[in-house]
Amino acid sequence: MLSAIRTYMPLIFSILFLTAAWRFGDWRNLRKYYPSILFLTLVSLVVLHLTDNYPLWKFHSSFLFPNRTIQELRLDFFVLPSICLLFLTFYRYKRITQQFFYITFWVVLLSILEALLVKASIITYHNGWNIWWSVVFWFVTLPVIRLHHTRPIWAWLAALILTILSIVYFDVPIGKPD
Repeated sequence: MLSAIRTYMPLIFSILFLTAAWRFGDWRNLRKYYPSILFLTLVSLVVLHLTDNYPLWKFHSSFLFPNRTIQELRLDFFVLPSICLLFLTFYRYKRITQQFFYITFWVVLLSILEALLVKASIITYHNGWNIWWSVVFWFVTLPVIRLHHTRPIWAWLAALILTILSIVYFDVPIGKPD
């Protein structure tokens, strides 16, 4: 079954996220969420640029998305904004345990979808990255999105620190000649 829909999976996931965002997202308050959507998109684009010659993961060609760059742009302009809108729309929890379970729900959902893309060979991991790093990535990214929603300067600082730590840990060759 997976092999039959393999080439269409990125398109299917994109349509599912866009449809869910359209149907369940809080569009009346989009102005409230828009800065965080832009934050997530910009950080993702910076990571794409920094890891262009040293990818931690690669998207491979599929229906309508012929290469890594187009796949990443699909992710940055359609999927991540949808995720961000949906995540922030339903984030209403005050207690830390409720926040933890809400974030965990999203991490599990996004990790399962990514695992399906890995199984279908739409995504491959490189240079030390694996599914467990993706789980960590989502456990860090989702709270930073929420932080940006309430305290944007702190979120930018967190994103900068986390990016530097990732560059150092994964030995991403920044500033080295091609």
